[in-house]
Amino acid sequence: MDELKVGIVQKTLSYISEEMGVVLRNSSSSPNIRERLDFSCAIFDSHGRVVAEAEHIPVHLGSMAWASKKLIEAYESLGLGSGDVLMTNDPYLTGTHLNDVTMVSRYSDFYIAVKAHYVDIGGPKAGSLNPFAKYLYEEGIVIKPIRAASNWVLSKEATNLARSVRNPRLFVADVNAQLSSIRWGYMQLKEFIEKKTLDFIKSAIDSYIEITRESYAQTLIPLAGTHGSSEIPLELPNLDIAHIRLSVKIDTEKVFFDFTESDDEVDYNLNAVEGISYAAASFFIKSFFGAQKDVNQGLYDVIHVKTRKGSILNPNYPRAVGAGNLETSQRILQSIILAFSKITDEVPSLGPGTMSNLIISYKDRTYYETNGGGGSATKWEDGENGVQWGMTNTLNTPIEVIESELPILFTEYGIRRNSGGKGRRKGGDGIVREFESLDDITVITLLSQTRFPSYGIGGTNGSPGRIVVYRSGSEVVQTNGYLELNLKKGDRVRLETPGAGGHK
Repeated sequence: MDELKVGIVQKTLSYISEEMGVVLRNSSSSPNIRERLDFSCAIFDSHGRVVAEAEHIPVHLGSMAWASKKLIEAYESLGLGSGDVLMTNDPYLTGTHLNDVTMVSRYSDFYIAVKAHYVDIGGPKAGSLNPFAKYLYEEGIVIKPIRAASNWVLSKEATNLARSVRNPRLFVADVNAQLSSIRWGYMQLKEFIEKKTLDFIKSAIDSYIEITRESYAQTLIPLAGTHGSSEIPLELPNLDIAHIRLSVKIDTEKVFFDFTESDDEVDYNLNAVEGISYAAASFFIKSFFGAQKDVNQGLYDVIHVKTRKGSILNPNYPRAVGAGNLETSQRILQSIILAFSKITDEVPSLGPGTMSNLIISYKDRTYYETNGGGGSATKWEDGENGVQWGMTNTLNTPIEVIESELPILFTEYGIRRNSGGKGRRKGGDGIVREFESLDDITVITLLSQTRFPSYGIGGTNGSPGRIVVYRSGSEVVQTNGYLELNLKKGDRVRLETPGAGGHK
């Protein structure tokens, strides 16, 4: 098929995915979706192949590729037809965690999917990210696949879920926003197929997926036959350590990621479903080998991920996995970078290895944010300061928005100077974020890198994260990044995120 025609189909489907994100952003009531853009959109074909993805959140996108066939199977098992909408947040099906609510609809031979992070999905802790949870049900409600809508009208089963969350009005508003996004994708896809014909589009998809696969495979050839390994520590809430172990092997067609030697599942929410490892592997391959290449099934066809059932990277149902999507995903990415550093010196240094999660709750309001850290240094340039690194790609919620939603006052927000490692190229510095409580509030932190640094590649390591709590004039430096704090008026919390390692 003519390359120009193939390119038109490819870009049109990609733009449909991007536009779905714009509709969701503009329709949402939640700051986490509206301001931070914590969502992702994709289109699958009837075989479960990813035909288009918007460049949204890395941990979402790779996991949706891992989950596509499972989601299609669930859609069909419910007897849903064209225009019906499936809704689920089961991490063992969707590939991330409970907060990520996934909706899927179908038109013709294609499935439209939208995943969005809901700031609260019920459970005993605000934000539904209970670091001390052992099982899913201690984190939040588990939505098994349901018919969320028929003919674009929400079902009672979907709206009744709002009874189990802290802010029912906000939950229903975001469900409607997500439904609007799905409907937009459906309408645009329908119009495109009617204009170009289904057979033409399917033929073009086959062509560009193979072109993409070949382009990634070509970049592997210079490294074919090489291998590397790594071990990365993951801090646990009880101050113990779990280890992520990886062996990487490259041939002329694929990259093999073997995580089977990683430690067993743990009694905390740091377990990560297998889709997380797949997402981290695909993000690295895309970033390192194909920064300007397309993202579709052609990328995923060159990746093979192996985990061990019952391990921290493939836990048994229903182990808690909330922070596995956040913290463990970053550590998996660190393990990949470190393993590839044994293969080539062109990999970057290790970034912060944590999303430095902050949850603040007040009455029925909940705020959630991942905080930036030091960006990786490379052999060519210094790391950037204060950026979202790795598996997250969200924006920063403006301080004005947070202060208007909650009784807090930010007293400092800036770069954590000299926290990045040194070398010929300096690692990026983390950030400092300090706020004062203006009323009784609850704060939860999940920061898994307060004792171990981000390793340099021939340079020095970056500084670990740090949390300081000020109460009644006293200062307490926390030795644990997993905290639940009940703050009184005048109490302050200071969050210092990790810097990246330096590069030789």
